[in-house]
Amino acid sequence: MSNVAAVGAQAPAKKLKAKSRGGIALFRWLTRNWVWDGFILVCIIANAVILGYDAHYGETNAYHSRIEQWNQYFLYIFTAELLLEFLAAGPKKYFTNGWNIFDVVVVGLSYIAVNPAISALRTLRVVRVFRLVSAVPQMRRVVEALFGAMPGILATLAILSIVFYIGAVMGTTLFHDEPGFRDLGESALTLFALSQFDGWGDTIARLQPHYPYAWFFVMAFTVIAAFAVLNLFIGVIVEAVQAAPQEEIKDDLGEVHEDVEQIAEKQEDAAVVQKRILDEVRALRLEIAALRGAPPAE
Repeated sequence: MSNVAAVGAQAPAKKLKAKSRGGIALFRWLTRNWVWDGFILVCIIANAVILGYDAHYGETNAYHSRIEQWNQYFLYIFTAELLLEFLAAGPKKYFTNGWNIFDVVVVGLSYIAVNPAISALRTLRVVRVFRLVSAVPQMRRVVEALFGAMPGILATLAILSIVFYIGAVMGTTLFHDEPGFRDLGESALTLFALSQFDGWGDTIARLQPHYPYAWFFVMAFTVIAAFAVLNLFIGVIVEAVQAAPQEEIKDDLGEVHEDVEQIAEKQEDAAVVQKRILDEVRALRLEIAALRGAPPAE
């Protein structure tokens, strides 16, 4: 049988190079299902409801002590959730996900808010409601779209600031003696109200008797600020929201590609093992034929 061992030793042994998902499979099975997601979502909503009830009726309500106790229970549940998610994903993959970092920060702020002596800190408990955003995929897509649109939003905000500054300087120069236009600050506030159509007719009625051209200035500013520049925000955000599902599809395709690579590499490794077995069977047949003194059967 030494020849069999020799042949087995000489057979090519290829190590499996499949990419590791990271984390522990048991915890991935526990946390990657609709039951787990639904339970966490119900806990977040229930925690938000009792916090709102306690804030509405004050600390003198009959359920205050019980609400405080349930707040602690929910905090422990959310902490256990973070721990299980961490074990399911592994350190590297867990902390490369921005939503996981967001959850850690929110739960950490909840621990700071445990101190009952500082009422200002206790208000941080309501920050836990923000976890609805990370728990609901549709909300996550909207927030991710907003962050993706941030460069366009900032550029639009810069354009709007320039428009308001020019309008404030012109308004202060033209209507310096009128209330609401005595300085740049008042003019900016008045123009902001006009861009929201707040007191639009009253402003024109007040300026028109003394400044016949006031209607043109007010209308021109409103059209530029309210209809043109502000609508740019909508366009930028809509474009980002439309692009968000495409990014999610790319992420899903990346995960599927990793799964396919793992399957292919495991199949390749299985083929190597099968070849080794066949070589050992051939060597065994050679030894048996040699012992019988007859040529091996093909």
